[in-house]
Amino acid sequence: MVERGRIWVGLGLGLVLGCSATGTEATTGGPSADTENPDGGTTIAPPTPGGSGPVMTSGGGQSTGPDTPADSSGGEGFVMMPDVGGANECDPTAQDCPKGEKCTAWANDGGTFWNATRCVEVSGTNLAGDECMVEGSGVSGIDDCDVGHICLNSNEENIGQCIAFCSGEDLMCASGDACAVYNDGVLPLCLQGCDPLLQDCPDGQSCIDTPNQTFICFSDASGAAGADGDACPPADGENSCDPGQWCGPNSFGCADVNCCTPYCDLSNPMCVAPDECISFFGDVGAAPPGFEDVGVCVLP
Repeated sequence: MVERGRIWVGLGLGLVLGCSATGTEATTGGPSADTENPDGGTTIAPPTPGGSGPVMTSGGGQSTGPDTPADSSGGEGFVMMPDVGGANECDPTAQDCPKGEKCTAWANDGGTFWNATRCVEVSGTNLAGDECMVEGSGVSGIDDCDVGHICLNSNEENIGQCIAFCSGEDLMCASGDACAVYNDGVLPLCLQGCDPLLQDCPDGQSCIDTPNQTFICFSDASGAAGADGDACPPADGENSCDPGQWCGPNSFGCADVNCCTPYCDLSNPMCVAPDECISFFGDVGAAPPGFEDVGVCVLP
């Protein structure tokens, strides 16, 4: 199974995934080793707008290819930043801030990754799916979304869309949505699910994997790069490849830790030799219902 957990804003968002919106247990195993947060569900949230929005990375290890041991040295995808002692003032899943304030994620180091949480004044009532406005940078955490929400995928005009935080100890989301926890727990998000073989996300977004082996829609932050064979270092985020490409190791000709390589259909494999279509989950029997044919083009 592929292990990752970071997202960024084209600048860099860091996330850590590991959730259970539906209470279903996600299967483990696959192109990479088990993730630290194995619970999962299928996300079906409102589509997020296109743009260069945040980039996500999951925590707990960089992604690895099929049958390859997970690397315990850090995450990929949504870019996950190292823990900063005492940096988190509150818990987004508990919304434990004083009345009139909300707990949100932000970049406390002036960087481009959400790496901490803090309480900010509630300045709007926008809910999941509503258009929103971010104040300052895309990772300031100050926006006009209501309590329990954060404005993500903001464009150059600071306009994005409100996304709900997962809630409670069980990391619950609205019916049909799944919780994806990124950036060392700083970004526990209820996100829209998708099919990596169909890439059935809104324009400007890619269907990418998460640390708990679900697939979600998130803004495509690949820019001019992201094609088959392009390097996608862990710090670049899981959404740093073009739609239809997976960011991971073990593809032919990859000279970096991870490179972009195509998703493939096990029922109709079409990889360029010597890469072969290997089950994304390492074993077809470990794939969640509906994803049995999902593979990636890597060296056998």
